[in-house]
Amino acid sequence: MANFPPVEEQMRILMRGVDFGDPQTTVNMERELRARLQESYDSGVPLRIYCGYDPSSPDLHLGHTISMRKLRQFQDLGHDVTFLIGSFTSMVGDPSDKDSARRQQGLEDALEKARSYTDQAFRVLDREKTTIRYNHEWLSQLSFADVVGLAGNFTVQQFLARDNFSKRHERVTPFGYTNSSMRSCRATTPWRSRRTSRSAARTSSST
Repeated sequence: MANFPPVEEQMRILMRGVDFGDPQTTVNMERELRARLQESYDSGVPLRIYCGYDPSSPDLHLGHTISMRKLRQFQDLGHDVTFLIGSFTSMVGDPSDKDSARRQQGLEDALEKARSYTDQAFRVLDREKTTIRYNHEWLSQLSFADVVGLAGNFTVQQFLARDNFSKRHERVTPFGYTNSSMRSCRATTPWRSRRTSRSAARTSSST
């Protein structure tokens, strides 16, 4: 059973420099994080924290280090960290959170770039305390029926409400089924993490 610092001490460290964009979201996220930390503290079981990085180029950039430093804080507090490589989402040119589509690439190219990603990531993360996972391990196993079923959890209106999608719609910039299918597939990651751990939480990357 692990020993963790008091919950409020963990909150002070983890919420430092965090901006959720609006006050209500901040309140909600603080409440959820505190509850999960309290559960972890009471049970002595570490949280499983993950963040995904799509290897669309061979090099990480400064934006990536923001989320990686947050992952390192979780590690230093005694929690488990998974560095998730978006080997599948980068292979199909996932355009999520971007204002234009990405170039598609083969799995071999994605994995080659991913090798340099992990080497660079370990300049921030503790190599001995980091689990490396690749999302092609489970996303490539989904059938078309699985993808359609996942897509049923989202609506077109939800996508258009997102700033990057609404701007592309206003500019008449094409965005296709890849947008919705990849967003749906990414939603499988917390479920996959919970199958192999007690609790899962996600930080956001600037990819």
